[in-house]
Amino acid sequence: VLLTDISMPEMNGLDLTKAVKEKFPNVKIIALSMFGERNTISEMLQAGISGYIVKNTGKQELVQAINKVASGGMFFSDEVSAEMMKAISNPAPKEEVISLTPREIEIVKLIAKEFSNLKIADTLFISERTVETHRKNIFRKTNTKSVVGLIKYAIEKKMLD
Repeated sequence: VLLTDISMPEMNGLDLTKAVKEKFPNVKIIALSMFGERNTISEMLQAGISGYIVKNTGKQELVQAINKVASGGMFFSDEVSAEMMKAISNPAPKEEVISLTPREIEIVKLIAKEFSNLKIADTLFISERTVETHRKNIFRKTNTKSVVGLIKYAIEKKMLD
């Protein structure tokens, strides 16, 4: 059983999952993430994961997930299962509006104020690494490549005060 984080510096969890499944199709993979977002869960399932848990999971649930996946089953933390059930009962429209989490919106607003990652981290009482992860997710979700593109997106979506 391979445990992989979704956000990693050199290769993200999705790309790692695809690469491992291509070379070693019998390896069971459990994805770890700070959030259980519908699109990420869906992409990881399509890539071949056997489980998806959030990082704040306890030791007992982690052991349970590993054991279940190792024995051929699938395991999803409660938060992830709830998100999957919402997706099934309320499927997203084809042209889904990209939704940012409240924390991501907060970070977009601070980026617009020209705050550095360190200043954002200090302001929000989180680590600089967490800010970097949020920024990556924000750029991915908004399909923007630069701060200028992100600010343009934020203005169009009326996210800035």
